[in-house]
Amino acid sequence: MNENLSCFKEAVCIDAMKIFDSCSDKDCLEDLPVSFSQSGQQLVNNSCYVKSSCTEVDSVAFAIEPVPFHSGFFAVDITYTFKVYVDVFPTANCAPTQVVGTSAFTKKVILFGSDGHTKTFSSDSVAKFDSNDGCCCSCRSTIPTACVSVVDPIVLDIKQTCRPIHGAPTADVCLNCCQPCEDVCKSCQKYVYVTIGMFSIVQLQRRVPLLVPTYEYSLPQKECTSNTDSPCELFDKLDFPVSEFFPRSLDESCGCGSNDSLEESAE
Repeated sequence: MNENLSCFKEAVCIDAMKIFDSCSDKDCLEDLPVSFSQSGQQLVNNSCYVKSSCTEVDSVAFAIEPVPFHSGFFAVDITYTFKVYVDVFPTANCAPTQVVGTSAFTKKVILFGSDGHTKTFSSDSVAKFDSNDGCCCSCRSTIPTACVSVVDPIVLDIKQTCRPIHGAPTADVCLNCCQPCEDVCKSCQKYVYVTIGMFSIVQLQRRVPLLVPTYEYSLPQKECTSNTDSPCELFDKLDFPVSEFFPRSLDESCGCGSNDSLEESAE
C-alpha cells in the first residue's frame, strides 16, 4: 500500500452525483417494426428476403414523473431508438444491399430517487423555465436525473411480412406478396420486424454535497517510456498466437481438461 494513502490528511466537501436507486434488466424486444427511408423501403419492397446481424442504440429519451402517494419514488419512461442494419437480397443469388432502418421501444421502471426541494444554478449552465404554472414550475427542479447504461444489443431474429403483424388492415393486403420472387410481389408493401436482446442498467441520481476523506496528492508510480525499438524488434517480442491457429474445443472453453474428459468417458 502507498504510504501516502495510510495517512489521513483532512475531510473535504465535494459536489457529486449520488446513485439513490438502480436496477438491471434483460429485455427481449420481440417483433419491433423497422421503418426505412423512402429509397430503403423501395429496396425492401423489391427484395426476396432480408437478414440482419447488427443493431445499435442510437438515442435514449427519458420522461420522469413522481409516483402518486409514494414519496421519493419516480416512474421513469425510457424510449430507446435503435439503428438496425439490414441486408436486403433482391434475389436468392444476388449480393445484398445494406440499408439502415430505425426502430423504437419504450419501457417503464419505478425507482427511488429521494426528495429534493431546491433549485441549483451554476455559472456554466443556463436556467430554463418552460412552464407557466406559477409556483408549480419549481417542482420540475426536484426531479432526479435518470441514467441508463447499455451494452451493444443483439439481433435475435428478423422477419419480412406481407402485412403488419399488429392490427393488419384487410384492405391493404397483397395475397401474392408471400411469393417474394414473383413480379406481382414487387408492387406490394412489405414490413420488416426485428427481435432484439438487450442488457441495461437504469439509475436515478441526485447531485449532493458529500464529505470525504483526503490523503496526500497521488503521483503515478509508473514511469513514461518511449518505444525506440525498430518494427522488427517490436514484432520479435510478441508471442506466437497459438490459439488463433488451433481454436478451443468445447471442453476447453468450459474450463475442462482433456484428461478429465477421457476419464469420464472411460468410466
